[in-house]
Amino acid sequence: MRVFIDTNLWAYRLDGREPAKRERIKQWLAEVTAEHEVVISTQVLIELRSVASRKLKPALSHEQIAALLAALSNFEVVSTEANLVLDAHALARQEQLSWFDALIAEAALRSRCDVLFSEDFNHGGRIGQLQLINPLASDDL
Repeated sequence: MRVFIDTNLWAYRLDGREPAKRERIKQWLAEVTAEHEVVISTQVLIELRSVASRKLKPALSHEQIAALLAALSNFEVVSTEANLVLDAHALARQEQLSWFDALIAEAALRSRCDVLFSEDFNHGGRIGQLQLINPLASDDL
């Protein structure tokens, strides 16, 4: 199954401020990445770099961030190009999504993912063929 994993879930894996959540996400990500075809977007890489360098306490080092971005780049990465932006603009209005959520959803739709994992969408909802799942709301996490 093709799955798209939003930035927030990768960020929780790095955030030591909530050790229980970090450990749960660490285990969940290990299972998902082993069992499914994972897709991310350039937006995820950009946002995660920002979180790792500015929001984490302590921030990751330049070398740690480089290793993180290189590791995530091994997954399929959807480029945020002009047509994606234009289609995300329409999707934001159609689905009443925030701008950045619409960019994530459009990247997941374009890459023919079955599931979008994020805590920013309506858990259990759908956008077209895309199922929206918040793994933090799920009993099986």
